[in-house]
Amino acid sequence: MQRKILFSYSTLAVVVPLFLCVILNALVRPWLADRIGGTLVRSGNAVRGNDRWWNFAETTRAEHPMLTGFLSWSDGAMAMITFAAIALLLVAGWLVGRIRAGRSAG
Repeated sequence: MQRKILFSYSTLAVVVPLFLCVILNALVRPWLADRIGGTLVRSGNAVRGNDRWWNFAETTRAEHPMLTGFLSWSDGAMAMITFAAIALLLVAGWLVGRIRAGRSAG
C-alpha cells in the first residue's frame, strides 16, 4: 500500500520558508535584540507597517559580530531573502522533476 502525499513539494517550498521568516521576524529577532541590548529603529509609514531593525553599541558589536549583523538587517531584507530562497527551492524542485522525467523516459 502506497502512502498518500499530504503536501506537494511546491507547497512546502513556499509555506516552510514563509513560516520560518514570520517566526524569526515576529518572535526570535526581537527577543535576541532585547537580550543583547539593541535599540529598535523603525522606518517608513507604509500600509503594511514599518520596516524595523536594531542598532547596537560598538562594544556589543565587538562581542557579537554575527548576531548584531543579523539583527541589523531590516524586516524587509529578511522578506526579500525569504522570497529568493522560495524561488531557488521552486527552481530546484522543477529541475529535479525534469531530470527524473528524462531518466524514466529514456
